[in-house]
Amino acid sequence: MNTQTLKPMKDGLQASYDKEAFQYDERRYHSTEGRLFSELETAVLESWLPLSSGIRVLDMPAGTGRLSLTLAERGAKVVGVDISTNMLKVAAGKQGAGRPAFAQGSGVQLPFADNVFDGVISFKFFHLIPNERKQAFIREMARVLKPGRTMVVEFNSPYYGGFLAWLRYNFRKKHAGGMRMKCLFPDQIPELFDGLQVTRLQGIKLPFSSAFAAVMGRRAAHALNTWVGSLPVMRYFTYAIMIEARKPALGAR
Repeated sequence: MNTQTLKPMKDGLQASYDKEAFQYDERRYHSTEGRLFSELETAVLESWLPLSSGIRVLDMPAGTGRLSLTLAERGAKVVGVDISTNMLKVAAGKQGAGRPAFAQGSGVQLPFADNVFDGVISFKFFHLIPNERKQAFIREMARVLKPGRTMVVEFNSPYYGGFLAWLRYNFRKKHAGGMRMKCLFPDQIPELFDGLQVTRLQGIKLPFSSAFAAVMGRRAAHALNTWVGSLPVMRYFTYAIMIEARKPALGAR
């Protein structure tokens, strides 16, 4: 794997993830619940993206390369972008059948020409971005996406755990009342994806999914999660919402 380093950007997010990079995967994806969540979102992503050999995909932010490597192993030509030097170091050090390219850069100033990617993905990111900045990232992702192709973006869901979610965001978080900034509400979708066609939504991971898997078996737990996550109301009670949005084809109105 190769890592192209652009001009570093010093901000709070970069410093935070540089510090956390070497423990990031262990803290989030080594538990039973974390592994199940990763399996569920990866399964949906692979079913949505046409991963034929040679398809070019942008992963922003790439983080430790979890999804970049998965897609590269399926035959995609993946470019992963992240602001964190250390996250990219971890990603570049992983071994896999595919070989993504990694570049340091900002999601609002991507170092690519217009209309060059067959797919763009962004996972575990938008809960970090204030509402007034979210659309700038989506517009920049759309800029580098080819006409007629899709992006897949993941957001935190507002009602995961029901009433417990409200308590968590209003009393346990560092900045109380941040639920509407951190999470995606249905009424925010049209403005965020203005100019794009939202084609699919899917909720990812019900509460206590690992317990379901222990009792029902992993395959049945996956099927239950996928079914509930596809229901228009119930999907907002899962942990995350995946959205597929298509860039209009050239000449389309």
